[in-house]
Amino acid sequence: MMFILSFCSLITSTISAIIGMGGGILLLGMMTFFLPYQLLVPIHGAVQLVSNSSRTFYLRKNIRMDFFIPFILGAPFGYLIAYNILKEITDYNIFYLVLALFVIYAVFKPKKLPEIRIAGYQWSILGLLAGFQGALIGAVGPLLAPFYLRSDITKEELIATKAAQQIFIHIFKIPLFLSLDFNYIEHAPLLLLMSFSALIGSFGGVKLLKKLDEKLFKKLFKSVLLLAAVRLLYKFWVGL
Repeated sequence: MMFILSFCSLITSTISAIIGMGGGILLLGMMTFFLPYQLLVPIHGAVQLVSNSSRTFYLRKNIRMDFFIPFILGAPFGYLIAYNILKEITDYNIFYLVLALFVIYAVFKPKKLPEIRIAGYQWSILGLLAGFQGALIGAVGPLLAPFYLRSDITKEELIATKAAQQIFIHIFKIPLFLSLDFNYIEHAPLLLLMSFSALIGSFGGVKLLKKLDEKLFKKLFKSVLLLAAVRLLYKFWVGL
């Protein structure tokens, strides 16, 4: 089981390094076949933290600091808000629908409409929303991705900056699960093996990314983003 999950970690980390998203959601789905929910979320979060950190390190020279710094200033406030209202929220279903429709707009918007370009404090607001969603739902890739469908950013900058932002979403999960008495030491062999596989996957994926044509990359990115929107619509539908 450990080696199967490690292989899954390798493949999905490679996918994320090449396309920018999709790997984390795919890994979560694979892990559901082997782990119960109480182990699934904290282990997935820790492995994703390593995966995003490795992509950020390999592409560290490509991080757009004008996107990154305002984002991380807003993210902690999103977590604080989520923690304060977590016990009062019972239905997140409508959130899936709103996010799915927003993603679909970003992919299929008419060419005459402007790109979704945010700057400065607007990235802080997005960071707050991402922190909020990260605490309540988990995955934030579909939320962040539409804001990277813009012509003033390279594929390397997209992968590096988005991964760096997601580090600050996953890292806040660790103290949360520690406070819930999750024993990371007890599951250290699985965590170490999957994390090592994620490092290898990120390294290989970044090598392939540099050889990938920019136009093909954007098509792949939009395709994975559309699949994420379909998944969100499905989660909304089954929750009705």
